[in-house]
Formats: sequence, structure tokens, C-alpha cells
Amino acid sequence: MPTRIIEPTQRRSSTTRTTSARAAKPAMRPAQVEVANPWAGRQSPCTAAEELAFVDELEVLSGGHDVDEFERRDVTVLITALRCGLMPDELLAQAPGARPARLLAAHRELEGRRLLAEHAWRTIVIDPSPLTLERFGPCAAELLPAVISQLATCVHDTLRLVAATEDAADQVVRATRRVQMLEDRLADAANDPERARELGTLFYDVHGQGAWSLPTFLPPRVGSLVPLRIASLLGDDVAASRRAS
Repeated sequence: MPTRIIEPTQRRSSTTRTTSARAAKPAMRPAQVEVANPWAGRQSPCTAAEELAFVDELEVLSGGHDVDEFERRDVTVLITALRCGLMPDELLAQAPGARPARLLAAHRELEGRRLLAEHAWRTIVIDPSPLTLERFGPCAAELLPAVISQLATCVHDTLRLVAATEDAADQVVRATRRVQMLEDRLADAANDPERARELGTLFYDVHGQGAWSLPTFLPPRVGSLVPLRIASLLGDDVAASRRAS
């Protein structure tokens, strides 16, 4: 069953759709993405393994109910919890109004759209032609807007486009590997809360200066998405989201 996002106007969007349809989707209402953490916790992000455990626990708490819709605030709750290292039971103890099934639906929707955008980028890297960039660029830009914008300046010169794509792909790989090294250090600091909190500030801060905000970083999971990328994936007004953040 497709996932639906409930907006004040009751406009719904489908998780399963073609890339061309994604490029033509209408703008949604501006997102009020909260970046501060309102809950008590360890104050360091979930690792990749912890995010998998987080999702598994949501599935258990959902009791097998396949909820196919969620509100924008569920996304905020989900991302904030992952960013401050809370597990679902810890989250629900502080935010009893949160519904596990809706949080699970939000995660599935974001992950589905993230995967589509990642696939679009890898398609461009494999076939750096003007036609491929035109077809897959809008979708890939949901994760790598600055990179796709730069490649667009070469779209009428195939040789330049090929060279620019190779260079951009190398930068994306290097940036993503550097962030992965930081995440490995975070996992190693599991028994050192102070060190984990210190490392956590390197990933994301309220000014958007962390490693997850690097323009050449390709987010490998939902927990590493920053507000502007979330807004772009969900079709929100990015400029409005920047002002809100």
C-alpha cells in the first residue's frame, strides 16, 4: 500500500512513482523542521546499526499494523530522535503522543525516496550524458543539489560534462568516506558518552555546518539527512525551510 503524507490541505503523495513524475511534483507547504532537541538523552546521533535497531523496534511496537500515512510532524519527531540517540521506548516515554506506526511510515517514505535519489545519481555517474542528466538530474538533486547544479552548466558540452561528472563522483565518494570514518569513530565511542557527544557535533549543528551538510556528501540512511535534504525529498519549499532552520 503506498505511503501518504497528510498535509493541512489533505494533499497526499505516493511513495511509488516514476522519476519523471517526481520531477514534476507540485510544491508542498513549507516544512517547519525543528533542529533543536527537546528531549533528554545521550545527545549523540544513532549509528547505522542503532538506526536499524530503531526501525526494528518500531515494527514490533506497531504490532503488525501497516499504517500508510503520517504527518509532517512525525518526520520531525523521527529525525530528532535519531539525531539525539533515542530508542523508541525512550522516545515514547518522553513523547507519549508519538505513534510508532506513523514514525515507521515516515521512515519508510524517506528511505524510499532517498534510495530513488541515490539511484538517480549513480545512473548519471554510469552514463554522464546530457539526456541522462536531464532525465535523472532533478531526482538526484534532492540529495546533491549543488553537484547537479554544477553539472547542469556543462549540459551542452558532452566532453565537459563527462569530465565534470567524473570529478564530481570522485568528490562525492571521498566526502562520503570521510563521513563514514567519523561514524566509525562514533560507534567506537559507545562506552564514552562525553566523547560520543563531542563527535556528534561534527555531524550536525543548528547552523548546518556539520559533515552531514557537506554538499558532496551522499546520505546513506535516513538518520544522516539534514533538514534541507528532507524538505527536498518530501517536495517542500526549500527556501522557506532554510528560513525556518
